[in-house]
Amino acid sequence: MICDAQCTKTCIYLSIVLLIASVGYELTGIGMLDSLGAVGIAIISYREGREAFEKAKDNIACSCRGKCQS
Repeated sequence: MICDAQCTKTCIYLSIVLLIASVGYELTGIGMLDSLGAVGIAIISYREGREAFEKAKDNIACSCRGKCQS
């Protein structure tokens, strides 16, 4: 349930960034606002992906029976 809440929180952040960037672009016509929104989405996505890989790394069973190096 906590993972679902975290996912929902991330989706809300992504939606807010997209909404602000889109509305800013529509109101001003400045293309840079849309680009900044894309950078914001990329940063949020990178952080979430890195966190997911770190969590998955801890749960992977090693097939070399402890003889491999991390």
